[in-house]
Amino acid sequence: MTPKADVVVIGGGIVGAACAYYLCAAGLDVHLVERYFPASGTSRACDGLILLWDKSGTALRLGQASAALWAELAQTLDHEFEYARTGGILLIENEDGMPAGRASVETMDAAGIRASVLDGTDLRRLEPNLAPDLAGGAFFPDDAQVDPRRATLALLSAAQARGLTLHTHARVIAIQRKGNGQAGVSKVVTQSGEIATERIVCAAGAWSNQVARLVGIETPIRPRKGHILVTAKTPGLIHHPLLEGAYATTVQSASEDLQVALVAEMTAGGTLLLGSSRQFVGFGRSASAEVMRAIATRAVRFLPSLARVGVIRSYAGLRPWSPDHLPLIGPVEAAPGFYLAAGHEGAGICLAPISGRLITDWIMGAELPPFIGEIRPDRFNLVPGAQSDLASGKDIARGES
Repeated sequence: MTPKADVVVIGGGIVGAACAYYLCAAGLDVHLVERYFPASGTSRACDGLILLWDKSGTALRLGQASAALWAELAQTLDHEFEYARTGGILLIENEDGMPAGRASVETMDAAGIRASVLDGTDLRRLEPNLAPDLAGGAFFPDDAQVDPRRATLALLSAAQARGLTLHTHARVIAIQRKGNGQAGVSKVVTQSGEIATERIVCAAGAWSNQVARLVGIETPIRPRKGHILVTAKTPGLIHHPLLEGAYATTVQSASEDLQVALVAEMTAGGTLLLGSSRQFVGFGRSASAEVMRAIATRAVRFLPSLARVGVIRSYAGLRPWSPDHLPLIGPVEAAPGFYLAAGHEGAGICLAPISGRLITDWIMGAELPPFIGEIRPDRFNLVPGAQSDLASGKDIARGES
């Protein structure tokens, strides 16, 4: 018999896991389908930073709500996912950048978020191994970090304890609509079977547009590639996540060219994660030696002792980019019963819990925040799309066409 679900979530990354968790917590019968295994995509190829200083407006409101949910999840989930409120430091290379740093602090202050300006002496007191000629920075003591893979698994485990049915190695090949002139979806078809449902949540990250095409719509979500370098163990080299001032600029840019800005994050195991890069190169995920060199060069500029530290591995992931740098969260009017929770780009880790909570509120008919219109998918003109390559058997995840 074909199983029936209240909701089917497509995508086993951190956003899909958060959607499944909150939907199950609301008492719904939820099935989650993942083409490979949980956290097999971008959620295992990224840093785990929960940042607020790089956000403003609606993104900041989402970030504040999600940061509070992360703190709550750290207390309630059964499995450890290395949540730590370490604080974060914005690095300013020269005096020309100090006004922007002060403006970031003022924005956080106005939102009730703790922040302080650092001069060069303050900066080196917090991080003695930084280059001595840096002008200063800003400190945000409430920034946090998680292990994204562990967090994804912790959310899924908690959802399974609340009734989630998890389907792995189940690539979606079709979404059926209701017949007899009725609007809405009726069934998700995977490689391994069918699931009857009238509600589908697409949380497929960079591949969400391919899934959306199965219900006849085209979204503006594009894959934006990013690299991570992992160093040999360097315990104590840094004490807080570090990001240079140009990071926010690269996030907001829509340039097709390669962009690199320092991000450095210490893991619980003592290795250092180094990024970040941004480029539009399609769905290919192979690591580029040129990009790795650019990241390493930028890292050594800020942390000179890294010149003597080896890189033990590198990898690349695909961020789901949206044109206005806000996620697409909510129902799609052109496809009744189909919801999107995608387009987070580099903020997917930070915004996963609030995304799951908002999707659940939509489906349960709960009260929604006043800014919900700014993240609704229908703020874009979602036009009919061609049949997805997913349905034709081509594997976009591997870069095949």
